[in-house]
Amino acid sequence: MIRADAPAQRLRLAIVGCGAVAERYHLPAVAASDEVELVALVDPATDRARGLADRYGAEHVLADASGLPGLVDAAIVATPNPLHAPVACELLRAGVHCLIEKPLAATTAECDEIAAAAAAGGAVVAVGHDFRLFPVATFAKELFAGGALGTVEGVDLRQSAGGRWPYASTYVFSKETSGGGVLLDFGVHMLDLLTWWLGDVSHVRSYRDDAAGGVETECELELELDSGAPVTIHLTRLRPMRDTFVVRCQRGTVEIGIFEPALLRLTLRGGGTLEGDVSDPAFALAPLETVFLRQLEDFALAVRSGGPPLVPAADGRRAVAIVESCYGARQPLRHQWDWPEAAASARRPT
Repeated sequence: MIRADAPAQRLRLAIVGCGAVAERYHLPAVAASDEVELVALVDPATDRARGLADRYGAEHVLADASGLPGLVDAAIVATPNPLHAPVACELLRAGVHCLIEKPLAATTAECDEIAAAAAAGGAVVAVGHDFRLFPVATFAKELFAGGALGTVEGVDLRQSAGGRWPYASTYVFSKETSGGGVLLDFGVHMLDLLTWWLGDVSHVRSYRDDAAGGVETECELELELDSGAPVTIHLTRLRPMRDTFVVRCQRGTVEIGIFEPALLRLTLRGGGTLEGDVSDPAFALAPLETVFLRQLEDFALAVRSGGPPLVPAADGRRAVAIVESCYGARQPLRHQWDWPEAAASARRPT
């Protein structure tokens, strides 16, 4: 562990996986931070990694992560989802601290392997649920923790996850290389916020998606919180949605848009509405760049201090467990325009 009384000693850092999220957000965060020194980039596409290394001043370019122990103190694991566990476990067992992109892993069994490897190596694990660092999300956490609205009676989330996020490859569209579709790739953010704000999910009432043997682009979840409050979630990559949580409480209803739109709208039971945003000048100027920098600095602080990161492995596992339960209860998502029986009947000879 890096000594807390040696602030001038920067963490020697590697990034494993040089896709779009590394290029656009992790690398600029590293460049802007005084807490870390970029030492190595790792990717089987070494030409791409070398180009990024030249741009950001990394000395080493490796095709795999096996050469990192002894070379670095910490690593950001930004590989495709099914590689999170094997890459992170190797590093953690060797004592390399890891910030692992969401989801923590593709299954809860893999999450448990990561936690065991971290314990064996005495290393810190942080999970990249960076939505917690959006100003509205942090404010909502404090709002619900304060209890001013009373008990939660129900939650409704409608969220699109279309083409706004950059990709450097097509791995997210393949079940083999992604582990899942919109629920695992994006929905874990929403599930993490839900449980961070309001407590654990007790069970999955129902789950429907359009995977049809591939990865889902739309899904609908019916959940129940430990408090007994029902939760409805609709996620899609195909069309616009409201993109807000609506949380009905004993004394009023609050609508929360984390980002695009960033929104807080409070309507009291007795009437009257307050609406606004949360002031954060740095976030307003460069939203995702600010969030990734704060996430990196939280990780570095956890490594130096030995304290927990904002999103520890247990919280990452909790979101994956809900996804796993949903996939286990999968039923086909049927729209009024999607009736294969009717199409089959039309093709049947008369």
